Amino acid sequence: MEFVIDDPAYGDDERLAMAVGLSITFRQTLVKAGPSREALEAAKESVWGALLISPCPPNLPCFNDVEKAIDHSEIFSTPVGYEGPTPATTWRRVSTFNKHYMKPWRWAKEGERLTVGHSLLPLMAYLYRELKTLNAVPIVVSDVRLQPSTTTPPDYMVVPTSHAINEIAEIVDVYLPPLKASALALGILMGGYRAGPVVALVKTRDYATQRLVEMGGYAIVLDEPGDPRNLFKSRIAGYSYEKRLYTVNPALCDKCGDCLKTACPAIAPSHAGTPQILPTCTGCGACALVCTRGAIQ
Repeated sequence: MEFVIDDPAYGDDERLAMAVGLSITFRQTLVKAGPSREALEAAKESVWGALLISPCPPNLPCFNDVEKAIDHSEIFSTPVGYEGPTPATTWRRVSTFNKHYMKPWRWAKEGERLTVGHSLLPLMAYLYRELKTLNAVPIVVSDVRLQPSTTTPPDYMVVPTSHAINEIAEIVDVYLPPLKASALALGILMGGYRAGPVVALVKTRDYATQRLVEMGGYAIVLDEPGDPRNLFKSRIAGYSYEKRLYTVNPALCDKCGDCLKTACPAIAPSHAGTPQILPTCTGCGACALVCTRGAIQ
């Protein structure tokens, strides 16, 4: 066993979320917690590295042999109960992540429907612009998600794997409500993930958020005002934005198509190939945020 999660500073569901964060990066974990039914349901679809829960929850296989428990959990990609002695811990693996491993969107399902001027669009646009240029495999863990409209094939790479983004809603890699993003991201960092930055979009600041930042992660707190463009300077930032009227300067546009990756219904290509902002625009500014040429102002 690599990790035992039993810190009383966290609630039962938070401890489970930390264990899930370890599991989705292929680490083996025993968590001592009595999680809620809703949290347990989210964890059932999230196992990659072994996830053992003590005491045994209802309706899960229960073991008192740790090696048999580990084998069952990893073979069947399911959490299992465990009621044997607390095992000694030793690191056996290196943390890895592939958000489409074996099946599309393995750790992110559903979300809010994207509409014109959705409040999350500017945030997703900012993260897309900041993360797309990194020679790394970042992990964005979130308490909120926009549902992408595109479909993605499964991938079978075990090493940390990045994926081209077709629309900015795809920037969120892990969304497992009611498991909290702060605790999930903290678990990822506890496992020693080093292939890219770990960013949590959290509804509210909590103890796990602070520990996440102290361990080298990043957090955007959605119920605090602030500029997310400060995130990679300060490690923690609030989120607010100002609506205004935007126009396109065709002379500056290189027709890269990034603005169309917002998938916002209020922007579309013109006959000339440059984007045009439609009358339905509410001025959220997502398209301007992703435009690296300053053509949308």
